[in-house]
This record gives sequence, structure tokens and C-alpha cells, in this order.
Amino acid sequence: MSVDLHGKIFGSDQRPALVILHGLLGSGRNWGAVAQALEGDYAVHVVNLRNHGQSPHAESMRWSELVSDLEAYRIKSGLESFVLLGHSLGGKIAMRYACEYAERVLGLVVVDISAKAYPPYHETEFRAMRRMAVGNLLNRKEAEALLSDEVPDWALRQFLLTNLMRDEATGTFKWQINLEALYASLPHIRQNSLREGDLYAGPSLLMRGGRSDFVEKGDLEAMQAWLPSLQEILLPKAGHNVHVEDRSGFLDRLQEWLKVNTLD
Repeated sequence: MSVDLHGKIFGSDQRPALVILHGLLGSGRNWGAVAQALEGDYAVHVVNLRNHGQSPHAESMRWSELVSDLEAYRIKSGLESFVLLGHSLGGKIAMRYACEYAERVLGLVVVDISAKAYPPYHETEFRAMRRMAVGNLLNRKEAEALLSDEVPDWALRQFLLTNLMRDEATGTFKWQINLEALYASLPHIRQNSLREGDLYAGPSLLMRGGRSDFVEKGDLEAMQAWLPSLQEILLPKAGHNVHVEDRSGFLDRLQEWLKVNTLD
């Protein structure tokens, strides 16, 4: 069963639509600056996945459900067709959706993720977040200190803490994400979202960071079995969060590709 995804729209609804899907443990607000840069050409829908941001919680994260969520959002928003961009987990969902609803997708942009199974990752971050008694926290500084031993990278800690919020009713802290459901779903969402026979032949682009190991040599060619028009853009200065670590390069190359492939 689908859930009613929360989305924020940047730009005029008279323009072509572009839907952005964030990655695991992220939210739509991570993409606000990108959406603002693109709103001159598109009505940019920045969507929160189930169990993330302001979208509803659910117990499972099956690919069929995640795709159904997006299709329900499309119908609710009155979109006949749109460009679809997904980062990391959002990229896996975007690829699957494009294959199932090819007639709805004007173009597909996959950001730093491959169509393959991945070994375990984010275990340390989930362990650190799950062991925190967030209801007892006095402030965000205390939360950061509790994460620092297991998550020494400052930028990653800040990213994780975007999911920490105060409960309006009680005033205590809580995780906005459905932490336990996401943790239980890790073995599934590490798998390839695409199946034998899936196909999206429309314009498609893989944007990857040169300092990221999420996309490896040979992945592009393997992905072309499902996405035969897939092109690749490498941003050598960026890691996995390409849109943050080289935002100007990301936007320049993305806008150039979008203009050629999705705008009249």
C-alpha cells in the first residue's frame, strides 16, 4: 500500500516538472539549493521518501511500495510526465520507476548509485543513532558529542543530525525518520532495484563523484542493459554527495544535459 509522500514545489507549475528523490537518511531539504537553481526552467518537486522527513512512516521499504508511493504522488500532483532525478537510494527508486512507468518519465538522472547489490554500509551510523536515548537529550550539542566517537566525520554527523527534531507536544527530542524500520530494511535496500527484463530507453544520465566508491569501473556498461541511452558525467572533486561537495560543477553539468535532453 502506498503512503502520501510530502513534497515541496519550487518554481511555477506552468513549467515542465522535475521530481527529486533524496537518499537514505536524507530528506528533501538536502536538495533545496539545487531546486532553487533549477526553478527557472522547471517546477521542481522535492519529495520526501516514506520513513523520511515529513512523509508518513511505514513498516517496510519494498521496491514495489516505494515505486507505488511515487506514482501516487504523481497522480495527486496532477503530473502527466516529468523528469526524474534520484540520489543514492532515491536513484535506485528512480531507475525502477522509470522502467515501470517509462511513458511518464521525460528523462532520468541517477546520482552516484549503481544498479547492483551493495555490501553492508551505514551499519556504524545506524548503531550510533539507535543507541542514543534521544528523549533524554538536553540539546543538539549533546547529541553531536554522543555521535562523535563512532561518527568522527563532522559533515556526516551534521547530516545525520538533520533527522533530529523536537516533539511539539512534549518538547523532547526524537528522530524524525523511522529509524527502526529503515534499519530493518537495510538488507533489502542494499539489493539491486532492477530486475531482468526491466527497461527504460529514454534519455538517462549517471552523475558520479570521483572520490566516491558507490560507482565502480564497469558499472556504466552493466547499467546500460536496463538503461541503453545512459550517459555518464564524472565530477572528480566530489564524493558520494555530489550535489553538496561540488554544487557548482554538479549544477553546470546537470543543466547542460537537461537543456539538450529534456527541454524543447
